[in-house]
Amino acid sequence: MDLENTQRRFAVMGTNTFKIADKLMSNQRICRLLKYHEKDPFNKNLPDVDGDELINKQILIVPKIYDDSIELMSYVFAVFNDFTVGILNPEFKVSMIRFGIACPYKEWLLDNQSLRPYLIMEEIDKMFNEKRLAGIGKLQFEKAEPLVLTNEIGGYSMIYKIYEFN
Repeated sequence: MDLENTQRRFAVMGTNTFKIADKLMSNQRICRLLKYHEKDPFNKNLPDVDGDELINKQILIVPKIYDDSIELMSYVFAVFNDFTVGILNPEFKVSMIRFGIACPYKEWLLDNQSLRPYLIMEEIDKMFNEKRLAGIGKLQFEKAEPLVLTNEIGGYSMIYKIYEFN
């Protein structure tokens, strides 16, 4: 095994962050949920979204909200955190990937069928739960928690656990 290309050496964290962002911006459902403020972001009259235009604005590589806009927007970000050695088996390193989903509260309700953050969470879970990224183990959904940022915007934090050789 090439140790330089494993998460355990922290060498590929940046590469995997960009791979995660690429997967997010390639998902048209997520892009539409982020970009279109309408109650039906999947309306066929709305053009498809170029995911590249959402990078560093609504799909964040660094978990810092885009400052150059005065309008409230929906966001998704992913960060690696909580690196520990396995308690039962120190041969494994345990880490987490946290996805943050934040949407303006006034945009949560979608055509009385679902809520915007839940649909974004569903897409993230389909793309990443029980899947592998280069150099790291299989992602396992751990939990989701409410994420309250301000009195105008909030969402959820989804946490996935990763086990790999230490």
